[in-house]
Amino acid sequence: MKTSLCVPAIVLALISLFAVPSIAQLAGSDYVIVANKQMSGSSIDMAALKGIYLREIRSWGSGGSKIIVVDLSTSASGFYQNLFGKTYVQMQAYWLNMRIKYSVDLPVTKKDAESLKQFVAENKDAIGFLKSNEVDDRVKVLKVVN
Repeated sequence: MKTSLCVPAIVLALISLFAVPSIAQLAGSDYVIVANKQMSGSSIDMAALKGIYLREIRSWGSGGSKIIVVDLSTSASGFYQNLFGKTYVQMQAYWLNMRIKYSVDLPVTKKDAESLKQFVAENKDAIGFLKSNEVDDRVKVLKVVN
């Protein structure tokens, strides 16, 4: 009887090791999602956010303008680890593969928070991420919802 009780516990432990990070982990991290202040709405669905960063969703709504994904190279590893459980190098390899197979645009990479904020402020279709303490009034913080 003890063996049958241990098997579900082991299976549950293994599943939790490979689970995709949840919204609580992203919300509990130091990262926030930012967009141009002209963007309508104040939230983004977690599934849509993942689709945008995986380049599966490339426009705002049906027939909308093209989404410009902005990447912050100095903080990328932590962000992608929280969102996908992947390193920055793994994400770059994924995007290159998507570029080759489907001709998708690669994310625009910015070297620091200041240049990311400036780019997002100047491009109405831009979306990116920052550490929460790097946000200022040039960008809009989007609440990530389930």
